[in-house]
Parts: sequence; C-alpha cells; structure tokens
Amino acid sequence: MRDWSPDHPRAKVMARKRAAIVAAAEQAFVRDGYAGSGMESIAREAGVSIMTLYRHVRTKDDLFAAVIESACHPVDMEESAKIEDAMKKPLADILLFIGVMFQERIRGPKTTHLLRVVMTEMRRFPHLGELAYNGLINAHVERLDAFLSTREETSDMPAERRRKIGHDFFERLIGLDDYRVLLGLSAPSEQSIRSRAEIAAQELLAELERDGRAPGTQEP
Repeated sequence: MRDWSPDHPRAKVMARKRAAIVAAAEQAFVRDGYAGSGMESIAREAGVSIMTLYRHVRTKDDLFAAVIESACHPVDMEESAKIEDAMKKPLADILLFIGVMFQERIRGPKTTHLLRVVMTEMRRFPHLGELAYNGLINAHVERLDAFLSTREETSDMPAERRRKIGHDFFERLIGLDDYRVLLGLSAPSEQSIRSRAEIAAQELLAELERDGRAPGTQEP
C-alpha cells in the first residue's frame, strides 16, 4: 500500500484510513470470499471514498496482499517493543523468538481464515496461491535474510546460501499441526510450539558451525 513519509502531516490520518480499509477488506474476504468482495463495498464499510481506497491500493489483488501482510506482520506498539527487545539478545535467543512468533502468526485465526478463502477460491483464482505464499512464507524468509545480512556471523555469507538456511529454518517450523488448524482441529500446545522453534534454531546454528561460522553472543 502507498505510504506518506513519516514526517508528513497527513501520515497519521492516512494510517488510520489504511487500517480501516484493511480491516474492512479482511472482514469482506472472509465473509464473502474473494469473488464476492467488491472494492466499492469495502470502501463503504471502511468509511472512506472509493478514491481514497485507490490511493492506497491499485487492485483487489493488492488489497488482498495487504490483508495477508496485516495478518502475518501486525504492527503495534506492544509488538514493536517485544521485537526491539528480542533483537538485542544473542542469535540463538533471537531465532527462538522468531520461531515462536512465526508459528503463532501462521496458525492465528486471521491467517487461518484467509488461507481457507484461498483454498476455496483457488480453482477460479489460482494466482491467490502465490499471493498467499509470498505473504505468509516468502515475506518471513526475506525479513530473516535481511536480518542475517547484518549479523557478523552471516553478513559475508553468499546470498544464496544465507537465504537457503533461512528458508530451511521456516520449513522446520511447519508440520502436520498446520493441517489440523486448517481443519478446525486442536492447535499445538505452547510447549510444542517452543520445542519446534528450539529445534529449528539449533539446526540453523548447526549449519553456521558446519560452515565455520561460530555464532557470537554479541548484540546485533
């Protein structure tokens, strides 16, 4: 979605309108499906004009992608404070934090509802699968890769290798539990989520050690 610069006087107003648009779109997609959701009706539910909506997104695909982004990468003061605090810890602790956070987001109710929309409408709109995968998985891989590129242990690692170990990290966090959640069955316990995150973190660190890159304990 389009953004004003942070110091622009209309930034807060536009941020509130953006949040209202995304919230209305999420409700519409979950309630009416992708095909049944119209841009004009979403604008009405958000309390904005259709012109305002199109200042933020150009197409319904852009809006769907923004909804997925919001579900997988929520931003609020409390969450930002937790992330900022976690990023000051040793790499092993940071990876554990990311692993737990990713699992909570990927299995959260908002994400689950949106995935069900994608699965229902894939036959008519196959491109939704790629939109969802990019927002749910690739965005996390890219953010971890960007973070690892700033770490002393991995900053000079070949980009392809660094991205692969990040991809493998997230792959270890996804399992049969995710199908249970999609089917409306019981979600994994907090202990199970943490254990899976610990294993994924340990495996990534082991990859670094095999590459001769012993993880440090300094702050990033």
